[in-house]
Amino acid sequence: MFATREPLSLSSFLFILVPPIIGYYAVAVLVCLPNTENHRVGLITPVLLLAYRAATTLDLSFNNERLAYLNKGLILAMTTISFRTIVWTQSSEPYERVRHLKSDSRASNVSSIPSFHRNLYLDASDLAFGLRGIGWNWSQGVHIPLETRPTSSRTSFIHWTSTSLASHILILDFLHYTVQRFGPGTFGTTLGGSIFDGTLPASLRYCRSTFISFLSGLVVYCAIQAAYDLCTLIGIILLKQSLDQWPPVFDKPWKARSLSNFWAKGWHQLFRHFFIGLGWMPLYRVFGQTGGVLGAFFISGLLHYIGLFGLGNGSDVFGMIGFFMLMGVGVILEGLWHKLTETRVGGWPGRIWTVAWLLGWSNILIDAWARKGLIGALFIPDAYRLPVQLFGPVPQ
Repeated sequence: MFATREPLSLSSFLFILVPPIIGYYAVAVLVCLPNTENHRVGLITPVLLLAYRAATTLDLSFNNERLAYLNKGLILAMTTISFRTIVWTQSSEPYERVRHLKSDSRASNVSSIPSFHRNLYLDASDLAFGLRGIGWNWSQGVHIPLETRPTSSRTSFIHWTSTSLASHILILDFLHYTVQRFGPGTFGTTLGGSIFDGTLPASLRYCRSTFISFLSGLVVYCAIQAAYDLCTLIGIILLKQSLDQWPPVFDKPWKARSLSNFWAKGWHQLFRHFFIGLGWMPLYRVFGQTGGVLGAFFISGLLHYIGLFGLGNGSDVFGMIGFFMLMGVGVILEGLWHKLTETRVGGWPGRIWTVAWLLGWSNILIDAWARKGLIGALFIPDAYRLPVQLFGPVPQ
């Protein structure tokens, strides 16, 4: 499947994967310094071309179809680098840290560090690898969930995060296995297939596909949470970062009383900055609030649409971009309801509405993933999967 891609090796890592990251980091340094607009403009084309080359020529799957999602992750990473570089290049003012994190031991002596070196080693690294921009002037308005984890000591925090990582991986595996068992020989494998069973009556067909979509949504939630927990442990243990650099990534999305609340606060806000910079702001200037909402969701859909190419089976416009545009339509309808009734969507009616809209349209998103073979991915080797040991392997 990936015969035209170059396998990951020391050489391909150094000469294909590293260059766009270096260029991206260079732009992060420049956007923290005044009067660097021309330099950033000069770097944007090389960074975008290098990111494109890495995304389209490197194979992280070692030609294993069940590991193709690693190429999907590579494309998502390179697309994120590209989108952030574009936003940074457009900024007319330098990015500044409005506060240094209180428990950052490096920040306590920040005044003694020369400004250029502080930018190069502290600010630029925090900007490049901190997606939400905690403590930066450009991230004003981003929702940071309240801390509920134990932060009285690093030891208790690490223990809690490690437990969260292990539990979410276990839950993810059981949920993923359950979804795969719904489509043995079809979407439960890398061959792919539709979650809609044409042999069933329409009512049963859509109840079944909606349940599969619900379980798949939980898999996505667990995967993001587990990945965030792992990155948190790396940051805290290996990089000696402060605890407040890793606030919760989700804010109880299952409690959302509206679509607006779900997407603006409940779900993760890791890509909010370029959703606004590339989608919201350009269309808001022309079409107002409605244009801004649709623009932000379009960029989200575009990110997922581009990423799906990593599986080697093409992508799906309606399943990726269509789903997120419909989320934008739902948010707009909530705004219209507020204008007509002078009341906001909320309470139990709001929860029912939110679940119905999300689950109803999630069928098209999950079906696109299923038909491209993503559900058949191998996240944990079968020999180490507890559900496989208990119930047997999924028929391929």
